[in-house]
Amino acid sequence: MKLKKNLPTALLLGGLTFATLTTSNAEDVAIDRTSKAFKEAEATLTRATDVYRQISEGKHGKVPQSILDKTRCVAVFPETVTISAGLGGTHGDGVGFCKTATGTWENPMFLNLIGGSIGLQAGVKSADMVLFITGDKAKEALKRGSFKVGGELSAVAGSFDRTLPSPHAEVVAYSRSQGLFMGASLEGVNVSRDDSDERAFYGTRETTLTAKIPEDLEREVNKLREVLPPHVG
Repeated sequence: MKLKKNLPTALLLGGLTFATLTTSNAEDVAIDRTSKAFKEAEATLTRATDVYRQISEGKHGKVPQSILDKTRCVAVFPETVTISAGLGGTHGDGVGFCKTATGTWENPMFLNLIGGSIGLQAGVKSADMVLFITGDKAKEALKRGSFKVGGELSAVAGSFDRTLPSPHAEVVAYSRSQGLFMGASLEGVNVSRDDSDERAFYGTRETTLTAKIPEDLEREVNKLREVLPPHVG
């Protein structure tokens, strides 16, 4: 998993929105499928597909339909790293899919998760994270650029029974460490779009969510679409 060069600075800045530390509205560039940046973005998508496939298989319990019915977007962060020495906080690269009004899944956003706490057990340094974004405010904030857990955009730990943990939560979170998925508590975590990964994968950030993309990229994207919840939220 790659760590961004500006991670220490971003963590020290704390409450600043990570989106302000990235470049947006860059000009279109040609997709270089041989570049390191493209391959890293592609690898993130592949790992995220594997993580979501495993949580959807429900070997240790299935995500309740009551959560899936409210899901507006799904964000998956494979191998999220928790830093405990000196800096504190968390960092992970992932992808997010949001649904259209007709229930189809848009093209993926490439994402960063940074700062705050993800409530891992003592001694656990990394985990896979799956976030079910169940609120419209969080969905729209993410598509614009970023959202931070806290205040109105609250997050709750997911469960594997049939109940919705909180009907007003914007995010329901699960983590997997040591092979077992469980509900995860988030505090002060910022989730933002990764402009550099989106440009590397698509050649542009603009209009990527609904635009037609090259067939080889579409095949990669569809591998994750096929394991996402098929319902209309």
